Amino acid sequence: MTEYSAGLTSKLFWLQESRKTAALIIEGKKKNEIKEICWSENIYQVKAEYRAGEVLNGTYRRVSLLPSEVMTAFVSCDIETAKVINLIAILMDSRLFFEFMHDVFEEKLRLGEKEITDRDLNVFFDDKAMQSDVVAGWTDVAVKKLKQCFTRMLLEAGLLTSSKKPRMIHEVHVDYRTRELLVKNGLEIYLNAITGDK
Repeated sequence: MTEYSAGLTSKLFWLQESRKTAALIIEGKKKNEIKEICWSENIYQVKAEYRAGEVLNGTYRRVSLLPSEVMTAFVSCDIETAKVINLIAILMDSRLFFEFMHDVFEEKLRLGEKEITDRDLNVFFDDKAMQSDVVAGWTDVAVKKLKQCFTRMLLEAGLLTSSKKPRMIHEVHVDYRTRELLVKNGLEIYLNAITGDK
């Protein structure tokens, strides 16, 4: 299992960007070739070259974690399904965010609770600080940014109605074919964290 990291704060949900990166990987392009394309054609629609590099590094790392069959579906599926697959790729890349989804979000869905409160976020990070010296060493500012990052990601994935209070949970529907694909490819644990299914 990877170590905890606060790196998620510098990244965004990047849905369209991730799909573009995945499409180029499927075409057989190597990372350095994609780098050339993203600079010459500005496929990520960013103003600065360094930002294009950040987006490429972040999206490439995430989508590369997806099994090839899931990556192919990600490029061609409808937008709601793409949001779910993109969130799964983010959870695969961020141990801390996955544990939040597994320990807090999934539990809320199972209990029928409808809101992610400040207390939920605070208790989660306090618990992690007790379990991990890495998390315990983070500044209050870093933890605050991570809390904002988690709720923003969930909003963009369609799982919250707002990233501001009250943060009401919006349950997403994942169609049968997508469920089957994710389970077959060993991603059931991530799917359950998003849907609350056992």
